[in-house]
Amino acid sequence: APLAPCPARPGDPAYVLFTSGSTGRPKGVLTTHRNVVEFVTGCAALTGADAGVRSLGIASLGFDAATMDLFLPLLLGGTVQLLGADDRADPVRLARFIAAHEVNWGFITPTVLSMLDPAELPAWRVVLCGGEAVPAELAARWAPGRLLLNGYGPTETTVLAVSGELTAADRDPVPIGRPLPNHRAYVVDERLRPVPPGETGELLIGGPGLADGYLNRPALTAERFVPDPFSDLPGERLYRTGDLVRQDPDGRIVYLGRADRQVKVRGQRIELGEVEAVLADLPGVERVAVEALPGPAGTELVAFLTPADAPDDELLRAYAGPRLTAAMLPARVLRLAELPVSPTSGKLDRAALRALAAAGRSAEPVAAADPAGAAEPLAAGVARIWGRLLGAAPDPTSDFLAAGGNSIAAMRLVAALRAELGRQVDARDVFTGRTLAGLVERVRAAAPADGDGLTTGNPPTLSPPQRRLWFVDQLAPSSAPYNIAVAHRLRGPLDTAALGAALRAVAERHDVLRWRIPQTAGVPYAVREEPTEVAVPVVDLTGGEDAEAALAGMLAAGAAHAFDLATGPPWQVTVYRLGADEHVLAITLHHAVFDGWSEKLLYDDLAAAYAQAVAGQTPRLPVLAATYADYAVWRAERDRHRGAADLAWWREHLRDAPTVLELPRDRPRPAVATYAGAEAAVRLPEATDRAVRALAERRGTTVAAVLLAGFGELLRRLTGGDDHVLGAIVADRRLAAFDDVVGFFIDTVPVRVRGGAASFADLVDRCATELHEATAHPGAPLEKIVEALGVGRDTARAPLVQVLFNVLNFAPPRLALAGLAAEPVAVPKPGSPFDITVYVVERDGRWGVEVVYNPDLFDAERVEGLLADLVALVGALAATPDAPADRVAAELPRPTVATPQLGAMSVAAAEPPRGVLPAGPDGLTDTEELIAGIWREVLDRDQVGVTDNFFDIGGHSLALAAVHARLTAATGRSIKMLDLFRHPTIRALAASLDGAADRPELARAALRAAARRSRTRRNPPRRPGGTA
Repeated sequence: APLAPCPARPGDPAYVLFTSGSTGRPKGVLTTHRNVVEFVTGCAALTGADAGVRSLGIASLGFDAATMDLFLPLLLGGTVQLLGADDRADPVRLARFIAAHEVNWGFITPTVLSMLDPAELPAWRVVLCGGEAVPAELAARWAPGRLLLNGYGPTETTVLAVSGELTAADRDPVPIGRPLPNHRAYVVDERLRPVPPGETGELLIGGPGLADGYLNRPALTAERFVPDPFSDLPGERLYRTGDLVRQDPDGRIVYLGRADRQVKVRGQRIELGEVEAVLADLPGVERVAVEALPGPAGTELVAFLTPADAPDDELLRAYAGPRLTAAMLPARVLRLAELPVSPTSGKLDRAALRALAAAGRSAEPVAAADPAGAAEPLAAGVARIWGRLLGAAPDPTSDFLAAGGNSIAAMRLVAALRAELGRQVDARDVFTGRTLAGLVERVRAAAPADGDGLTTGNPPTLSPPQRRLWFVDQLAPSSAPYNIAVAHRLRGPLDTAALGAALRAVAERHDVLRWRIPQTAGVPYAVREEPTEVAVPVVDLTGGEDAEAALAGMLAAGAAHAFDLATGPPWQVTVYRLGADEHVLAITLHHAVFDGWSEKLLYDDLAAAYAQAVAGQTPRLPVLAATYADYAVWRAERDRHRGAADLAWWREHLRDAPTVLELPRDRPRPAVATYAGAEAAVRLPEATDRAVRALAERRGTTVAAVLLAGFGELLRRLTGGDDHVLGAIVADRRLAAFDDVVGFFIDTVPVRVRGGAASFADLVDRCATELHEATAHPGAPLEKIVEALGVGRDTARAPLVQVLFNVLNFAPPRLALAGLAAEPVAVPKPGSPFDITVYVVERDGRWGVEVVYNPDLFDAERVEGLLADLVALVGALAATPDAPADRVAAELPRPTVATPQLGAMSVAAAEPPRGVLPAGPDGLTDTEELIAGIWREVLDRDQVGVTDNFFDIGGHSLALAAVHARLTAATGRSIKMLDLFRHPTIRALAASLDGAADRPELARAALRAAARRSRTRRNPPRRPGGTA
């Protein structure tokens, strides 16, 4: 009998669609009539659909895209072309169906669309694509001549929540678009705080598409559907998608992946755990694993079952078919005697499963070799990694430090132990274990490691250290404190054409060398340029009177080259000809794309490519397993998970710590940091070198910790204080995948050195612990630490860290080009971003100290005396480590080092404020009103005071960059970023900008800003992330 009509209200459920659940229990999404109507009408407006629409009815009723296929054309008076199962399954028949039925509008997944030829379907004018990532190649084929829309939307948000037009110019990963009309999208961190454009965060969706929740799952509903903290309307909610995205400067959202084991197959979200749970219940199955792997028709599921005589495919499908959707049924099943596990961790070896699937056969895992004669696989695995990284097969008593281990080697060892043995170890385990046997015990006791979370193929994404260097570059665009310059003298016949081809191959492999960093509205972002020829100018010095003097001057000038990061490239190469067979190859790179570790990578790749080129081949270097962009995305995800906890640790660790370190100097500190640079160096005497090494070995630490303790004691005597904060450099190549990647992988972290130790040996232990702790909390970059501590900003000095302590514990790499003899040429460092940078280095088997200092603060005689006193003090302390440190060599430092020049400890007078324009009717000048409006907008504050310090009311470096961009655009004037830094209050900045009160453009800009605010009061702006 026909069913009686049932009146439906907007809030009544329209349907329940079950989606995959991580625990194996599907969850039913309650979608209301209001959700459906809002979506259909919004989608019609988005696509311009009308009564002439001829829709492709391809989606099954278990896929929420059917709502679009069916209801949209019927609501508009159009038609639905219903597809049969045979036509749906065969690409040739599908194409014929679309053409024969004159389909002009429809939704389709990228996998199916890729099987069709756009030239055969000219009538299909509106193509909505979604359910999985759209490759740029597919967009390039289908976008010309039609409207191609990318669509994104979990079932919980009713089909689509974000969409945008794709063009042939889009690059992988293509954007998913912007929120649909009346929808809201936010990119947030783990505490639901918006992240800046370009940074990775979780996508939150709000608006009329939000479902009521999950059927009979109130706890899960409360977890995923959260109150909207950005809305003033009561009852507004957001759905936590669990998807990682970033928002580009143009407002479009880019999907980056998921952190869980949720995958997309045929456009449907699937929890692998749910499929495993169903298959595990099949009688005769003991263990199950399911992987999503590339297949001939896109992503497919492969099931691995034990035992080897597990039920056949027919029984499996008969059992699983009624319990799983078609997309959740495995495409292939492999039956094994046992599931492969790591011989060391005991965890399921999913890499081995993927290898088995690729080979299409079952096999037993091969036991690991046992290079140390260990009694069990775990020790063999540790020994194998140890020997590979330290260059010699160890025995159980082998000592890490005695074998040449240092902090860099410890980091690489930790990365390999995590990746290969699946154990959560850190550098402290290496140093406290010391011997192979001790390390094995710590690895055995360690918890299983989480997955590394690395995704590859990511678009250019700035890391926090890159953002910090970009900001410094805005403050001092003509300086070069963050340049790295290297040079080699080449003897022999140099083929400059082959060199150019080799350099291009290097830039192709390491794409960060092709990045540029422009900004939009004060927000920097990365752009990757396509590979091009690398310019290699040849400067002929053969005709000069003093070629070597000319060369030295040119090398210094090249090292000081001011890169424009916005236009790129961030490196330059020059060849200086000194003779027919003698040249100097000079390379200067911005630190934002390069670090000390990268130098050897650059030389090795350049040598390999040059050898190919001179042999007449086109240079080809292997493709990297990961790129710097992959690191930036991986780091953003790590910081998202660890940032809050690590920042809390830093805040507590640095509680009440001094934020300024003033050393005795020779002249007043300039009101604005100059970043000038000069160098000095000293080697430890042999006796001191032996004493320092012996003390480090006795205390189970590194030479760096001993020298840091000695430097800390010298600082105590120079300043009279027992508590100092220095900066230390920490390498962030924490995954083995980053070992071969050129890029900027270092962080500056605060190191707190406190006196009061009973002996110098105790101070060494304290400094060793401090260095280990500094590396153990990487989730909070320096800018966040400075902001959390409320450190005031000062144009005269770097915030929190004015003295840097850097350990260069790797041998300087050397270039070797085919047919040429090469030797390094010293290039002066172009500047000093800190007052003093102390480098601890080992050269030719002897430790030494090199410093780069600012000569606008210190004379060379003072710095050279400081180094001499440091070496003498360290030698005395290391020789008597158990004595109280303050009683050793009490005559040091000498008065010439400890006593500042008269008047030198002041700060040079800043530029006096200029006249101020008369106040308007509200008590503010036009300029003050303009600045106040921009501050309110950038800081999202209702009120700001004219004497408020920008950095005290929530401002930070990137927010200041946004103020700078808006103020420059509003006035049409060229305003230096430094001016904003020097004048951190509205009143001071306005006085600086007003000058002699003849700035009519400021008044006009203020009037325009006031008019905009008036319009805003009448028409409130859309919420962040709303449709542009």
